[in-house]
Amino acid sequence: MTLSRRARRLLAIFFAFALVASACGGEGDGDSTASDSSSSDTGDSGGSDDVEATDTGADASADGSDLQTDEAEEGGDSSGPVSGGILRYGFESDPADLNPAASPFAPGADLMGAAIFDTITIWDENEQWVNNMSESFTPNDDFSSWDLTLHAGINFHDGTPLNADAVIRNLQEQQKSPLLGLFYGPLFNPETPFEKVDDLTVRINANGSNSLIPAYFASQLGMMASPAWFDAISADPSLQQMPIGAGPFKVESRTQDQVTSVVRNDDWWRTDQEIYLDGVDFFPMQQPSTRTDGLLTGDLDVVHVTDVQSIETFRNEDSIGRVERADEDFFLIFNAGKAPFDDLRVRQAATAAFPRAIYTDFIQQGIGVPSDSLFPPSSEWHDASITQTTDDPATAEALIAEYCAEVPASCTDGKVNIEYQNNGPDLVLDEIHGVISDGWAQYFNVTHQVIPQDEHINEVLFGLYDVATWRYHGFLDPGLEEFFFSCSTISAISLNFARNCSPERDALLEQQRVTDDPAERQVIWQEIQQDLNDSRQYLVISPTIWTTGANDNVNGLCDAQTINGDTIICGLRGVNHVHSTWLG
Repeated sequence: MTLSRRARRLLAIFFAFALVASACGGEGDGDSTASDSSSSDTGDSGGSDDVEATDTGADASADGSDLQTDEAEEGGDSSGPVSGGILRYGFESDPADLNPAASPFAPGADLMGAAIFDTITIWDENEQWVNNMSESFTPNDDFSSWDLTLHAGINFHDGTPLNADAVIRNLQEQQKSPLLGLFYGPLFNPETPFEKVDDLTVRINANGSNSLIPAYFASQLGMMASPAWFDAISADPSLQQMPIGAGPFKVESRTQDQVTSVVRNDDWWRTDQEIYLDGVDFFPMQQPSTRTDGLLTGDLDVVHVTDVQSIETFRNEDSIGRVERADEDFFLIFNAGKAPFDDLRVRQAATAAFPRAIYTDFIQQGIGVPSDSLFPPSSEWHDASITQTTDDPATAEALIAEYCAEVPASCTDGKVNIEYQNNGPDLVLDEIHGVISDGWAQYFNVTHQVIPQDEHINEVLFGLYDVATWRYHGFLDPGLEEFFFSCSTISAISLNFARNCSPERDALLEQQRVTDDPAERQVIWQEIQQDLNDSRQYLVISPTIWTTGANDNVNGLCDAQTINGDTIICGLRGVNHVHSTWLG
């Protein structure tokens, strides 16, 4: 069956779930993401003129060294936290709605979701999952079953208790979702995925042994919504814009693509933690320059960006505190599911012809960090021994000549015919295309296709592309991303975006899932990275430097802790937990 363009676009809405939506095709080495959101009026200030300068920055050096986190520089009013005020937060894109059991959550939705829903588990500053709304998460001997026990006394914003029944209802809703079920479904035992042990305990039965089950609950999977709200949206789907969670803030109003306003939840379960802000206004803004300008003029208090121009501005502006993290990768995906990139030689040639030196100078401008593997140099999973052969025209020429001699139907005038796709319109992505296509000009006839974000995601999922820009792989534990490398997820709609199958890699993915020994998993993931590198399914370009910038009236942005005293990671994929923040 051939799907119409309109039908495929509708399917994209269903299948562009959180992990895919974060890719968006693009914001890597300083390129601005073309999202569905628009610039908006940021309204009035929520903070006073007496400020405290805070630098929570971590500089990503151009030579590829690890991010270094500076100590906060204290200044201004040192009398302590001040209650009141509305924090104005500019972020990159707005979701279609705020239903964590059904809708695509990119970083902007994750940012709002952390405030509205909270999560069962959470990542700490040591990049380990820790309990959050869960009191404990206990496995059986082979990690095939986990008992999740909640803290007592947690209620949703509507007064409904967060108990075992509520957790099971949330997980069932996610399983029914045509998008989240596609990703999360394979994690759980298909016959008996969830069992109620007692009022606060749910038994999570994995689909085989899986030592990483609790880590998934630090993501969208662990964002819990009120069962009563699920019942309400069945009758009125528009209520998906007004979610009811159990987090520190509750939704007061929402105008999609303009502003989502949340207010303090005075009945938050964390009685140990005072919430200082009256509320937060979240403003989606398509262009990072708009966010940056809003911060500099004082119309915004906090923004997140990934473009080199904004990052350089923040580094040179003493009044702006910042935190930088090299999380997601920016790369090209080669579609190994169809000609011409179904031939390894073509993928090798495209990599060899990549003009790394020119790209580094012109696009990264001393800000971005070049990379050859899936994990940035700052990651514990990084393997410095893995390299890609780039800036090597002789190798590219020989491979293309050999391929075109054997497969002339894919070539014209001795060059391979390909389509290069990115989302847009986006000026920086156009610049990136120009640099890469110039490097490929002797070996490839490149047609440039620029399409809206939803179509771009859709065409990658359906395999309707040759080579595409992508931004992805930002999880702290790579095991959470195994489905994107597995043979089992290659189908009409493929989570293995490159459609590249390696039985040897599948065996390694199985091994890393059944052990919780860090040293053993490190070795396994080095082998997986080498297999991915040998397959050339990606041309890895650089980590994305997620940067949060804050004006000097913003305090405590990175001070959030769990009830157990664990400091929560700050700035992961542009997400901050604002319940510890105060204006003063």
